Amino acid sequence: MAANKKAASVTGAETRSNIGGGGLNLSKPGENNPNPIQHGGMGQAERAFSAASTFLSGLLAISASQFIGAPLKLVDPKFYDGYMAWTKESFAVLMTTITQWWSPTVIRVGGDESMKGQLYVMDDGTLKCNFPHRLVLMANHQLYTDWMYLWWIAYTNKMHGRIYIILKESLKNLPIFGWGAQFYNFIFLSRKWETDRYRFKRALNYLKNPQDPMWLLIFPEGTNLSAVTREKSKAWSNKTGIQDMKHQLLPRTTGLQFCLQELKQTTNWLYDCTIAYEGVPKGMYGQDIFTLRSSFFEGRPPKSVNMYWRRFRISEIPVDNDQAFARWLNNRWREKDYILEYFYKYSHFPEMDPVTALAAAEGKKEPKHAKMITSEVRGGGWDEFLSIFGPITSAAGALGQVDLTDPVNFDKLMAKVAETQQLNLMNLGKAPIAATSQEAIRNALQAANAQKALPQSVIDALIKDPPTTQQGMQQALQKAGNPEFAKKAAQAPAAKASISTPTQQAAAKATSQIQQNTSTPRVPAKKAASVSTMPVGAEASNHRTEPKPSQSPLVNARKALPLANPEAMVTRPLTTMAMQTATSTARNALAQRTKERGTALPGQGTKVTKQESNGAPKTGTTPAKSANVGQKPATQNVPLTAANLNAAAKQQQRKTSGSKPLGTQKYVNGKKVG
Repeated sequence: MAANKKAASVTGAETRSNIGGGGLNLSKPGENNPNPIQHGGMGQAERAFSAASTFLSGLLAISASQFIGAPLKLVDPKFYDGYMAWTKESFAVLMTTITQWWSPTVIRVGGDESMKGQLYVMDDGTLKCNFPHRLVLMANHQLYTDWMYLWWIAYTNKMHGRIYIILKESLKNLPIFGWGAQFYNFIFLSRKWETDRYRFKRALNYLKNPQDPMWLLIFPEGTNLSAVTREKSKAWSNKTGIQDMKHQLLPRTTGLQFCLQELKQTTNWLYDCTIAYEGVPKGMYGQDIFTLRSSFFEGRPPKSVNMYWRRFRISEIPVDNDQAFARWLNNRWREKDYILEYFYKYSHFPEMDPVTALAAAEGKKEPKHAKMITSEVRGGGWDEFLSIFGPITSAAGALGQVDLTDPVNFDKLMAKVAETQQLNLMNLGKAPIAATSQEAIRNALQAANAQKALPQSVIDALIKDPPTTQQGMQQALQKAGNPEFAKKAAQAPAAKASISTPTQQAAAKATSQIQQNTSTPRVPAKKAASVSTMPVGAEASNHRTEPKPSQSPLVNARKALPLANPEAMVTRPLTTMAMQTATSTARNALAQRTKERGTALPGQGTKVTKQESNGAPKTGTTPAKSANVGQKPATQNVPLTAANLNAAAKQQQRKTSGSKPLGTQKYVNGKKVG
């Protein structure tokens, strides 16, 4: 009986740790939090309401965007992947914005020699990481927010839409979040290798393409550090004979080893992040101090989130030998434990190797702190946040074109939403700039510098922020701080980074045609007796032309407006989207009216009546004169601008005998006078 009570007690403690613990209990304040409470009861209630409403509205918008884009998988799987990557970026933007507004956090980042040239601080104080576009990332699991800060690291590398996280299967069934994570192709494991192996392999096969950007995040410890998991790690240590860790849990090797075995042919690097939170008292756990309530409502987030980075070539890791890999991983985790020992003693990471760092923490060596980059979690502002709601506005516009008086065809409706969403993404150029381009430029710069060395200030400036255009290279050289190179760069020709005006006009014209084809059925051209009587924008034809079978709007879209980069995402404010839509709609309406009624303004133009039995159109004005022999026919390639339309209207007015503007003609007893 006592044993049963003890077992129930342990099970209950574990359940509370998994569900209400981990810092996720909203009603629990932080214990022994070193920061003072910044907001009282009313302030906390106000912050809780505003943060929760913002988070839920953004989360629902992202979830709706995922369901809106789901039909794209049937149309174009590659574009579907890019669209879901954009929704994944939206979630990263949402979490970054929530953290910046309600739990502002200082981030300190550093690393060993293997990370040289990959961590930078920009002029505005923001962090920029230059990690490769494919890597496996392992980290120790200290707190429930570890994944969020590591996702923000991907945000600083423009890879926040291509990160994949390995999670516990219990999270798969969470409302909204669990559903969204499945759209993101996150990997859920039940910790039963017999059932996980096949599922794991299928998920990793999806990530094997070397051309696809991919960050795979895994926590080898399996869960975050707490009193309950500490006891489990100790029990595992006694069972295996491996010495337990002091600041971490013992890592499990199976999952990480399987990942490296499957991806070693297409991925070169394994990145290791040692994460630590400042302000955790000795003998306590971060999840009990930095809870959701203390961090977001009371205004007491961690003093700083600290990351120490290392990287290892996968080809040099013994992934095919179980025992050798287990020793390798345990040694790396032991080194991380020594690094954490140094950190909790001095609140800094060490510059020396882990063994020397442990000696320094024990007072046997002089401490030497590593250089760190200090930044803060910061997003792109209101424009970036509002872009989360872009797909909903696109879907609303598509649904607004549906005639609800007719029976609703659900398949046609979803196809319309998918087409509108794809065209909207193509118009806005929503594709994240692939990290491979900057990585290739950086490698080329380093190779060129090895052949012929450049001044250090010049090569440092170029490697820090590699330019992707000639104009960007010219500007970077001018700002590199070397007068000689600045003078040469100013005299060198460089192509402008912006698109030329004719190209922009051609793209706008193609976009208008695409939107017109998808929204309004094309009106057949009217037959004209001669070129001179043909309205501007009409089609000259004295014989009937059989209409060509129409292609899919998506095919037309690809031909008229090819997608420059299906992986990049450049967000724009909703106001810009609205102005573009309004301008495009007005231009299409004007072109359609011109085709149907000619170029004259209302009340001035020719009024076409029904055709007589002989097929000749009957008009209400004097027929136009026949074209003289040898006279060039009037061209129809007239741009539909306001000036051209007004000029055509005046010309038509002069051809019409006795015609005056509406309201200036006088009639007496039904006869026109004056």
